[in-house]
Amino acid sequence: MSKHGLTLKILLPLLLFSTLLLWPSNAAAQGLELSGGWAHATGDFGLDGFGLGAAWWLSPRVSIAANYDNTYDTSRIGIFEFTTVGTIVSKSHLQNFLVGPRIYFAEQKIKKYKITPFGEAQFGVTRLNSKIKEGLAPTISNSDNAFSWMLGAGADYALTSHFSARGNLDLLRTHLNSAGQSRLRFVFGIAYSFGSR
Repeated sequence: MSKHGLTLKILLPLLLFSTLLLWPSNAAAQGLELSGGWAHATGDFGLDGFGLGAAWWLSPRVSIAANYDNTYDTSRIGIFEFTTVGTIVSKSHLQNFLVGPRIYFAEQKIKKYKITPFGEAQFGVTRLNSKIKEGLAPTISNSDNAFSWMLGAGADYALTSHFSARGNLDLLRTHLNSAGQSRLRFVFGIAYSFGSR
């Protein structure tokens, strides 16, 4: 088994176990929040896709959040292909599994709008799968799994007592192929809280 496969097999159960430890024993639907939306990550020609999330409210200002991002890109390298090599196509698929605290700050009122800013720190695993296709040559592919962390901020705009529009901007630090990479991560979507906040 490769070093990265072993890392993934150790880290995912550890993340699940730590999430269960932080989960309140009197868990009921009132503290649950589900979210989803469009996600973008920089790097690898820019990747677009979706982000899904779930959070458990520990207090009115603190939640433990888990996120899964699934982003991908297919890009042609070069505008013109005047060589005998032909078209070069790059395909990338980036997945993030991250868990950590989200802390909300005092609600801000801008005219009649209620906006609640937050900061977050999450830790987990990132998987990147890349393929290069050059003309008629066979496709070359490689993939890696590694530890990653994310630090960022965002804001919720209350639409109703249960629905909010949410925007995030985070620094995602990955450690793929035994080297560090920094990416920006944007997520714009909707969050639904089962209990009103």
